[in-house]
Amino acid sequence: MVKKIRTSTEPIDCACVIHSDKYDWQYVEKLYNMLCRRSKREIRFHVYTEHDRSVPPHMIKHCLEDWPGVSGPKKSWWYKLHLFNPEHHAGPLLYFDLDCVIVRDIDWIADLSPDKFWCLKDFRYLQSPFIKKINSSIMWWNTTEFEYVWTSFNQTNIADTIRRFHGDQDFIETMINNNSRRYFNEKQFQSYRWEVADGGMDFRTKQPLRPGSGANISGDCVAIVFHGDPKPDKVKDPQILQLWC
Repeated sequence: MVKKIRTSTEPIDCACVIHSDKYDWQYVEKLYNMLCRRSKREIRFHVYTEHDRSVPPHMIKHCLEDWPGVSGPKKSWWYKLHLFNPEHHAGPLLYFDLDCVIVRDIDWIADLSPDKFWCLKDFRYLQSPFIKKINSSIMWWNTTEFEYVWTSFNQTNIADTIRRFHGDQDFIETMINNNSRRYFNEKQFQSYRWEVADGGMDFRTKQPLRPGSGANISGDCVAIVFHGDPKPDKVKDPQILQLWC
């Protein structure tokens, strides 16, 4: 089969997941705004959420199905697996966690081959270069090419799978082998807590490298990931406020 070559004028299908009340709806709106500002292409924005949540007409709603016996704070992580189900969306998909702040142009991501699974390295590599796990905060892939991730998950005892794996990204990493996996350039995606806030973290002392200096965003940075705390709505740094809107 001849694979279709994407053109630079095609829309980009982007997605987020919002479930329960961990994130306010403003996170969805601001992510959509940032994507539109940082792309010269049309953004088709897919929102994966509960059946009863209202989604505005300029966004595409996908209903998440509940899983009996699944509960706890990690529950919402696992709804990301619905993204791999091509019955929702078939084809290339660019996913961002709601707590990402987009800094620069994203169009180049859509020029990467979606027949590979593109993701971040787990930010723990900053503490140890021997850590080679994935971080699922930002992903680019073809949902039909990687449908087996959803199929494998959906055919298991889901409650048991969630107990056995620490989170969705551990399951995804197990399913997608190294030959199919590609990592984004580390310099282009940064951890707020460990690289941006006050010059980043000195892991020996557990203190910031430049206390009081505010957000230090590198010239290569495309997006900042707010894994853990604080989240963007709790940060008062003027650079972050200007970007997260």
